[in-house]
Amino acid sequence: PRDTSTIVEKIIGKYREIGKQPFPYCVTFTLWATDNVNSYGRSMAQIFNLVGLRLVKGSVDELELVPLEELKRPRIDVVVSCSGVYRDIFMNQMTLLDQGIKMAADAKEAPEMNYIRKHSFQMTQELNCTLREAATRVFSNAAGSYSANISAWIKSNEWESETQLQRQFLARKCYAFNSDKPGMMEYKSEMFKAALRNSDITIQNLDLNGILSITDVPHYYDSDPTKVIAALRFDGKVPLCLLSKSSSEGTDVHTLAETIRIDSMSKILSPEYYEKILAHNDDGVREISNCLRNMLGWAVTSGNVDTFLFEIANSIFIEDKDMCMKLRKMDNISFRNLLATFVKAGEQGYWETSEMKIRRLRELKKFAESDFE
Repeated sequence: PRDTSTIVEKIIGKYREIGKQPFPYCVTFTLWATDNVNSYGRSMAQIFNLVGLRLVKGSVDELELVPLEELKRPRIDVVVSCSGVYRDIFMNQMTLLDQGIKMAADAKEAPEMNYIRKHSFQMTQELNCTLREAATRVFSNAAGSYSANISAWIKSNEWESETQLQRQFLARKCYAFNSDKPGMMEYKSEMFKAALRNSDITIQNLDLNGILSITDVPHYYDSDPTKVIAALRFDGKVPLCLLSKSSSEGTDVHTLAETIRIDSMSKILSPEYYEKILAHNDDGVREISNCLRNMLGWAVTSGNVDTFLFEIANSIFIEDKDMCMKLRKMDNISFRNLLATFVKAGEQGYWETSEMKIRRLRELKKFAESDFE
């Protein structure tokens, strides 16, 4: 895509603005098959740009390094976490990514100008492996496996801690792609952890259709590695979480926090929106419940959801007695799920509220359950 350089400049610019550093050392990408198709490979182009790679003129499967004199900045390290469907469909792209990153690691350049090489040398000591092995950066699920299944735990409300969910993410997404062994996905847990540990930014490139928002579907937060990385980093620093969203007006880069804030206030927390779906949609209560659950999912995986959003939602859907009664009568099952989400958000600290409110929500949930029975 022609706007690749502009988007990369925006990514680096956001990091300079918020991270107060000239360049990130490493950026972790989550790659999705559908968004990749709709955006004509935007994520892949951004990875090439950050690393300093380009296709050899006249070729579609051969890469070369952009000289540092032309790049005019360090080669930035990347970690590429691919969805299971991306792995199934775009194995050729994964091959190019792996070859290009290893090419950068092999380049005889100063470590302060080549972060891939710098980190790979560190990993050879940590993992007792060759430089080429230490340059492994492309990961996905095991063959035949899909997603991190974090959303399933969030939906069930049976999870107890972030650590439990982070361990599951690492166990399911740590299968490494190696272009030297095409077609194989090897279990490389320690390699995955060591690569993620260097990340300063996490980013997803999304091609939303103007109707969907990131709180409408669970799979985007399911594969978000932001808090996983924070737990792995020796300094405990939470990476900057960014979203690059494409629309008819072009592509822009925002922080996840501001994206969730804008999407929530303009959709599920907007009277015009929720009154419309409740009036014209038999699944309106379920849609409200799902959106709040997905907000909780993002809070769990990224920590980028403002607590006041849960407070506003509670005042609209629960504390308003008429609205509360309306939701319970329309769809008691979804209403109970909504209450369970509020309780979990409060118990786990993602919603800063009083114990009295949480206790009232628990009692209301019991009442709704007895009413259902």
